[in-house]
Amino acid sequence: MIGTSLQFILIIVFSITVVSRCEVRESLEGYQVWRASVQSEKDFKIMESLENSGRFDFWDFPHDVMVSPNDADYVRDLLGENEIKYEIWIKDVQTLIDNQFNIRDGKVKAFSTDPDDVFYTTYHRYSEIDQWIRNMAARYPSIAEEFILGKSYENRVMRALKVGNNSNPTNNRPAMWIHSGIHAREWISPATNMWMTNKMLHDYGTDDLVTRLLDMFDIYIIFSLNPDGYEYTWDVNRLWRKTRSVNLNAEPVCYGVDANRNWAYKFGGGGTSTDPCSIIYRGEYPFSEMEVKHVVDFIAEKSKTQDFKFFMDIHSYSQMFLGPWGYTYDLPKDLADQNVVGKAFVDALRAVHGTEYVYGPVSDVLYVAAGISVDWGYGVAGIKYSFTPELRDTGEYGFVLPEDQILPTAQETYAGMLAVYDIVMNDTLSGKI
Repeated sequence: MIGTSLQFILIIVFSITVVSRCEVRESLEGYQVWRASVQSEKDFKIMESLENSGRFDFWDFPHDVMVSPNDADYVRDLLGENEIKYEIWIKDVQTLIDNQFNIRDGKVKAFSTDPDDVFYTTYHRYSEIDQWIRNMAARYPSIAEEFILGKSYENRVMRALKVGNNSNPTNNRPAMWIHSGIHAREWISPATNMWMTNKMLHDYGTDDLVTRLLDMFDIYIIFSLNPDGYEYTWDVNRLWRKTRSVNLNAEPVCYGVDANRNWAYKFGGGGTSTDPCSIIYRGEYPFSEMEVKHVVDFIAEKSKTQDFKFFMDIHSYSQMFLGPWGYTYDLPKDLADQNVVGKAFVDALRAVHGTEYVYGPVSDVLYVAAGISVDWGYGVAGIKYSFTPELRDTGEYGFVLPEDQILPTAQETYAGMLAVYDIVMNDTLSGKI
């Protein structure tokens, strides 16, 4: 009888635990994205006040802000009183979300290494990405090797790939680091990274540039640096940006840190927030987020035997190719060389589908943002070629890019990357970097 009662109690406790963790998918029906015409410092301050309030999600600060039905009158009055012109850029966010899966159609596509296969034209859950990494390592054992970067806050395995000719000794080979998905809602980022990685592996031995690249470098690639946030965007809130760590000091309790404000270079400066509920919350201290700390520790360890020549953090959206600095308007000393790389990227990308990108420092082209990965890559790790591409589009779909744009986005980005890799290889051989 005692055993039966104890079993009953355990079942109740387990049930309560499960229910407490269940969250209902959030609907964004009626939410809109408004694009403000910010023409002056005064206009900027008004938009900044909206961001600092913690009530508004800026898709592209200071211009594109998502407005709920309940906040529409307030924002309309605020912009009107300050003579800030705006237009409704996206009429209903939920409609975009509902229409995003125009290829997947609720089905998991079979694994493939064919770059033109439908597998690469759909978005994938984290478990599917994880299995894909294993499959790629098994399919290309001589040039791809899986490794574990660490575990996320919610204990997900952060599996990654090392791409390079495994028959060559790696102790003194130059290296590259590439990650995507640091902001959870930017689904096109890991999707593009997957296609490009598969294309490299597929073309090794037939494409001269790719073959030289993988014979010369070890390229360490992680596809979803924020797996907890990424899964949350599938299950609960499609537009979640941050990690999922718990901020117990907030009242009410708020979740997550902007992992691209959490790096230990000029941490806590402009473009960050101390409010745990803000989408640009920087965290209590640098590298508070274990997902970011894993990257830093990995590069530090590998740097004992390998010289990192390239660092990339893939984002969306805005169609930009960005370099340091983000924390200041001051220009980096290597700007001229960095701009050569930027121009090569945007020119090669444009040649594929005619898509227009711009390039330059983060603070000059986009906005001031401190504690970001690209500044850490350049300012701390000493990697001269540290960049952040912002992929498609310029706001028609924003973060909710439909699946039929995955392939063209990946194709053009890959062309840009090949142009970049060519420069990095040549500059490495010449001793310029």
